Amino acid sequence: MFTAIYVRQSADRADSVSLETQEALCRADIPKSTEIRVYSDRGFSGKNTDRPALQAMMQAVERGEVAAVLVYKLDRISRNLADFTQLLRAFQTHHVEFSSHSERFETATPMGQAMQSLLMVFAQLERETISSRVRDSAFARAKLGFDTGGIPPVGFRKIPTQIGGKRTQMLEMDTHAQTVSEGFRRYALADGSLHTVADFWNAAGLRTGRGGEWAAESVRRVLRNPVYVQSESRVFAYLSEQGAEICGGEPFPVGHGIYLYADRRINHSKFTDLRGVYAISAPHLGIVPPELWLACQEKLTHSRAKRNSGVGTRFLYSGLLFCTFCGSAVTTVRGRSADYLVCGGKKRGICMGIGAVWRRSEAEGLLENAVNRRLSLLSQIPLVSPLPSAQQHDLDAARLQIARLEHSLTDMADADIPAVAAAITKLTARCELLEQSLRHNTNSAQVHVFPSFSDCDFQTKKSVAQILIQCIAAEGDTLHVFWK
Repeated sequence: MFTAIYVRQSADRADSVSLETQEALCRADIPKSTEIRVYSDRGFSGKNTDRPALQAMMQAVERGEVAAVLVYKLDRISRNLADFTQLLRAFQTHHVEFSSHSERFETATPMGQAMQSLLMVFAQLERETISSRVRDSAFARAKLGFDTGGIPPVGFRKIPTQIGGKRTQMLEMDTHAQTVSEGFRRYALADGSLHTVADFWNAAGLRTGRGGEWAAESVRRVLRNPVYVQSESRVFAYLSEQGAEICGGEPFPVGHGIYLYADRRINHSKFTDLRGVYAISAPHLGIVPPELWLACQEKLTHSRAKRNSGVGTRFLYSGLLFCTFCGSAVTTVRGRSADYLVCGGKKRGICMGIGAVWRRSEAEGLLENAVNRRLSLLSQIPLVSPLPSAQQHDLDAARLQIARLEHSLTDMADADIPAVAAAITKLTARCELLEQSLRHNTNSAQVHVFPSFSDCDFQTKKSVAQILIQCIAAEGDTLHVFWK
């Protein structure tokens, strides 16, 4: 067994202790005859345990190869109290002694363990304070129009500039700006759709910011982004209605694009739910007129409501299919080679998805077979017409009269019995004739034969599905159909 030294440095700064220094200080605390292995993570934060050297060390701990673990400071192994507690529990389970060069106390005692936990609380507080300062600094720069990093939106490139005497970057139209603007115009047409824009941009050789081909969802994000609009008061009013906080005083700059700045901890959609999002006038000029951009927003919103209502024209079972895990509607997105089913909750960041990858065509094929089987079962149920009321009334009256005559036999004189018996025989024969007639009417009821669901057109199929199906629950590689 050996003693493990763990060292970590997130950034190489003048005020930080280098990995080499951390290792040297730790080695000085260990007897020279002890076998030592060093686990080093350079460029990794202590906010979580996703670090290769730390994971390798913990694997050695689980194999029972480590006798002790030594770090320069507690915050080198973790800055998260929950992670640190888990690591300590693993050390205790495998009888590994844990100590720190800087914080001198006995970890085997309850007081030492309490001190460790207390120090980790302050380490986590320091990390969260640093993150807050970084967010505040980024927001302050964004409010002034400074570039906050990331790849430029398609149709733009970044060029050096100065704002308030400080160097930064700003967006400038590139050679694809006109093609992007034409995509907005085509979508706003009466017959325009996300797919027609995607096909147009792909045919024009335009690629997404990551170099891929366009699909409906990636087109939607571009059309929603106000970085392209030539802003004016109507645009800012629209963004304010969506929940955005407008940064900057009046009058609003005219013709400039708009940055949306949001805290990364916000899980909801950046473009359709703007609560907690800041709308900031950017230094670059927009490429899409405000009337056109607002028309696209209205159409996108209408299209979204249409998809959620189940009257969409792309997916046969839209409005019927839901995620078992979060209850969100399952919609379709266009991939490179096919359309796929995606949980709406996964898009919004509140669900891990339905648990399997479903092609739209595969799901529709399985559901079509299920509907055909359902129609086949329904066709075996006879459509019985109501019993003839006159015949049923005569039958009931004859049976009642027979019962009355049979009951009266006990009180009659011997001379009357043959006449009553003859009357009963006659009524019994009439009942038999009526019963035969009624059975014939029942057996001759028609059985309706439904047309094959597979042979129907799209709209007919959709109507039949809406009539027969209550809902469909997607759970992993299974689709559960609930019939009405």
